[in-house]
Formats: sequence, structure tokens, C-alpha cells
Amino acid sequence: MASSTTTTSTRTSPHPCLPKLPRGLHGARHRFTRHLAPLLDHCTRKRNLTRAMRATMTPSVAEASATQDPMHVIIAGAGIGGLVLAVGLLKAGFRVTVLERDLTAIRGEGKYRGPIQLQSNALAALEALDEHVGQRILDEGCITGDRINGLCDGITGDWYVKFDTFHPAVGRGLPVTRVISRTRLQEILAERCCELGGPDAISNNANVVDFIDERDAAGHVTAILSDGRRVKGDLLVGADGIWSKVRSKLLGDSKPNYSNYTCYTGIADFTPGDIDTVGYRVFLGNGKYFVSSDVGGGKMQWYAFHKEPAGGSDPPGQRQERLMRIFGSWSDNVTDLIMATREDDILRRDIFDRPPTMTWYKGRVVLLGDSAHAMQPNLGQGGGMAIEDSFQMVQELRSSGSRSVAHILRQYQLRRMLRSSVVHGMAGMAAFMASTYKAYLGEGLGPLSRMTAWRIPHPGRVMGQVVMKASMPAVLGWVLGGNGSSLASAERVPRCMLRDRPSGFEPGQFDTLLRDDAALLRAAKAHWVLAPMAGTGAGAGKGVSCAGNGAGSGAGSGAAGQPWTRLGADGLVMGSGGDAGVRDPAAALRHAWVQSHEGDYLVTDLGSGQGTFLNDRRLVPNVPVRLQPGDLIRLGAAKDSPAFRVKLQHVSMADDVDRSAYGQETDRPLVGV
Repeated sequence: MASSTTTTSTRTSPHPCLPKLPRGLHGARHRFTRHLAPLLDHCTRKRNLTRAMRATMTPSVAEASATQDPMHVIIAGAGIGGLVLAVGLLKAGFRVTVLERDLTAIRGEGKYRGPIQLQSNALAALEALDEHVGQRILDEGCITGDRINGLCDGITGDWYVKFDTFHPAVGRGLPVTRVISRTRLQEILAERCCELGGPDAISNNANVVDFIDERDAAGHVTAILSDGRRVKGDLLVGADGIWSKVRSKLLGDSKPNYSNYTCYTGIADFTPGDIDTVGYRVFLGNGKYFVSSDVGGGKMQWYAFHKEPAGGSDPPGQRQERLMRIFGSWSDNVTDLIMATREDDILRRDIFDRPPTMTWYKGRVVLLGDSAHAMQPNLGQGGGMAIEDSFQMVQELRSSGSRSVAHILRQYQLRRMLRSSVVHGMAGMAAFMASTYKAYLGEGLGPLSRMTAWRIPHPGRVMGQVVMKASMPAVLGWVLGGNGSSLASAERVPRCMLRDRPSGFEPGQFDTLLRDDAALLRAAKAHWVLAPMAGTGAGAGKGVSCAGNGAGSGAGSGAAGQPWTRLGADGLVMGSGGDAGVRDPAAALRHAWVQSHEGDYLVTDLGSGQGTFLNDRRLVPNVPVRLQPGDLIRLGAAKDSPAFRVKLQHVSMADDVDRSAYGQETDRPLVGV
């Protein structure tokens, strides 16, 4: 049978937009095109004329990329926002040049680069921009959102409001909040930039101090460096932080606002007794507040804020001492952490912010991150907002179509201004609330401050607690998941990860632990211990910690090296004839009894005559009272009577336990801290 040969023409159709017709209708198509040819030729001439007219105007991003090299974006600053933007743009095919004044800030050479909290909204944006980067950060970060977090009274350590950051994340298919070393985060981002854009993607010793927005037909902008060099591109992004040179040239010189607070910060080798159930705490006070957070690798990060004028300094070697003067009467959760930190690891800086600006761009110059909306650190969202800015800018540039640069930047500003401004305001409100907190009536009233001894709850504290408990779920839902509409247009698929589930307790216990402070305390994987104290008053023995890793002793010791006494199920008797470790000749023979009851510990005065005092309050004989970590038990009325501090010791800190079996296999030690 003869075979037929089909010849395929490779000539391009003069009208490629016409639909393909089924076989047998090609003749009809020929007649169809012949009748429409005059109209099509007219449309072609009109289209060519329109293109010629547009060539004399500022070109759109799409036109520039179709006729020239990919759009060239210059980024001033290799901080978190700048590097995230660079990764997203490089992956989308743009040409990117990152200009950084000092790359040692990325590598952490000789600099303190503490951890940063990345909440669910920021992590999801990172995943959407580049799955490779997102996965590395998720792998190396320490999860804190899988535990209970919240606000506490600074003096007593009692919970004020507890937060659930877990369910707002997993309910939306977002990653759970993590902390990671700033140095490591920037290393990951910088490495990815070089993978995508080559070794010259980031330029060191390139300090942008000015720019020229040429506004010519080609639409170029030129960044001017401090050494006179010039870099020309299609768009300049000022991601150079709160002291941004790009911002000052774009909007005029303006000084950041001093928050009226200086901040001491440090990282300690420290394992709290409730590390498995509590991720971070904010301790509230009047004119001061304190933040502590697990950062993985057996370390805790803390921030101590104190209201005072800007520009202060401390004599060498006296920062820890000053902090103990400021916070020495506060909860053991605060003082133990301060005392566990080496003097050389305590740094001090003043806190500044900027009011949100209504102008984020002019011409081909645009602001991002702290250069546009530097905020106080109280919500942990400064970096998160910069990451969201970067994500939105990448989305606008990728979907530019035939839009002009001005239209793209206008859309970027409109989509980011409201959310970042609201978060900025919330951060300021959080700082105000944390530092004006008053536990009892009479605080801050001068001569009337003696009223605090009556322990009458301050009305502001009571009302604030009611409002916060009612509003916090909605607030957290919006902060952590409020960027969902933008994420919906990205390629990220909502998902939940098994490793994000709580590891310190069953997920079904979350609601109970949020409601019940006693249940949360019982859930801690810790031993209760009594630490012998020295000194006088309620502050006796402050800073003697059961949680530190120093000295290599898991058992710990109190005053004068005396060992701690672990409380067991059988309880113990305190007094001159009491159990070993709590025996003191100055006390009654059987002075007090500490017993275990349904997971709690109770102390009872056994009719000692001299009295048993709990936090300087005399106990009624033979009436048990529930103990809390941090309580001070004193055997006798005299201030120099034998005293013991109640503490929690994490099970991994005991001498008879292999510490490597507790959490170290999943939490990568932080690099550069």
C-alpha cells in the first residue's frame, strides 16, 4: 500500500492570533482571513503606531523586559528585608545588585548578633518566595509557638494573660513561630542570593549615600556610593534600616523617635524548669519590663527594658550589677536569668522607632522594612513586616504586565501601608502597656504607695486583663495570619507539619493549660527543690539558680555552696530535727512540713511557736498553703532566720540524667551567639 507523506510548513502565520480550525476547514479559514485582511492590517498599523508612541514614554516593566535585559533592581542594604527581596527577585528572573556597607554584619564577625523571632506570617512569606530558603529556616529554627507564651506579673511571676500562637498558625496551614540566630538567617539568605545570582550579587563596602532619579526616557536611577562609585539600574530599593540614607534623600532628613527606653540584652546557658511547656514570657512592671525566650541549644535570650534618658552608659563590668538593682526584687524567672549571663554577654542599646510615613516611593526609588516603618520590638514583628514588604514587592513586580513602575510601586504602597502601620501602632501600645502595668493599688502614688501592702488589685490591671483575654485570639489571628490574602496569590500550599505539634504535652491539653495555671505548672518536666538562702528579706538569695548549666553541676547549690534538696512524693520535715538538707538548729524541732498533694506541693506550719513565714507572711498553724516556684519559706520571724527558696529544676539538669537525651537532638545550637 502506498504511503502518503505529509509536509509541515514552518512559515509563521501572518495572523497568529486566529484560532486553529479542524481539518477540512482550512479553505474556509483562507476565505475568512482574506475578507478580514484589510481590518487586520489596519489593526496592525494602529498597534505599531501605539508601540511607537509608547517608546517615547516611560516604559512598562513588561516592555522593558521584552526589549532589553531583565529589569535591574538595586537594593541598598543586606539586612533581612534586603536579602529576602533579593532572593525573591533573583528567583523570579530579575537582575539584582545588593549594596552593603559592611558584610561583617551578616557574618557576625566580632559582633553580637542575637536570635530573631520569625512568626508564622513571616515564615509563610519566606516559603512562598523560595521553598528552599523556607525549608532551611524551618529546619534550623527553634520552635516556640508549640508552647504556652504570654504576659506575667514581674514581681510575682504569676500569669497575667497567656497566648496561643499555635492554633492561629496551624488553622491556616502556616508554619509555627520559631527563633533563629540573626547571623544564621542572614547567612542562609546571602548564600541563596549567591546561588541564584552569582558571587557578585552582594557587594561589600558599598555604602549608598545618595541617588539620582534620572527620569529619562529609559527610566534609570543611579545609586551613589560613599567612595564616589555609581551603580545604574531600573529601580532603587532603600532597605538600609532605621538610619536609612535612601530615606533621608527621598523624604528629607528626620530623626527617629526615642522610645524613652534603653534595652539591656543577653543570652545565657540556661534551662528553665518549664522549658518544655513555656516558650517565652513578658514580665510587666512600672517603668520597666523584661522578656525571656527559649532560643534552642540550651540557651535563653532575654531583653530588659528600663525607662530612662537616651545616651546612658555603664562603667565597665557593672551592667549585671545595675540590672540586679533594677530587677532584683522581681520573680526568680527574671533574676536567675540575669545572674546566669556572663557580664561580657550583656549589651545595652537605646530603642528608637519612626512614625509610619505616607510616602513610600518617588519616581524609581522605594522604601522597604525599617526605612519605611521602624517599630519597637515588643511584638517581634519588625523583621516580619520587612519580610512581608519584600514578598509584596516581588509579587507586584512579577505580575507587572503592562503596568508602569509608578503603578507597581503605588500598588505596593497601598497593599502594605495599612497593615504595617497597624502593627507599628500595636507595637507601641504593647510597650506602653508593658511599662505602665501596676499590679496593686497604690503603686506609683508616692506617700500612698504603702497601700500596696494590702494587695488590692489595681483597677487598670483587672480591666486590662479582661480586655486582653477577650481580644487576644482575634489580634493574634490577624497578626499571624492577616497576610493570607496576599499569600493566596502565591504558589505556597497551606500545610501543617508533624514536627510543629507540641512536644512537651499533648495537643489536646492546649486549652486546659491556657486556662489553668496550676495545670501548666504540673505539666513541667521538672523537680521541685528547696535552695538554702543567705541574706535577709524577701529578696534573699535572688539569682541562685536551679536552671543554669554552669559549674557542670546538675544538682545545684544555694547559699555558701549548700546543696539543694529535692522534694519527693513523701514530702519532708523542716526544722532542727528535720530531714537532711532542711535541718537547722535555730528552728523548732519539727518546724514545718512540705508535702506533695495531687501534683502540687503544700507547706504547713507544725505549731512551731516561732512561726513559718511564706513570702514574709506568717502561716496559720496546721493549715496547708500551696507553694509556687520562687516562694521564700522562712523558719522564724527574725530576718536572719533560716530560709529556703522554692525552685524548679528541669529533669535534664539533675546529676543522674543524661542531658543529651533532652531536646538537644532536634534543636540545632545557634550559630554566632
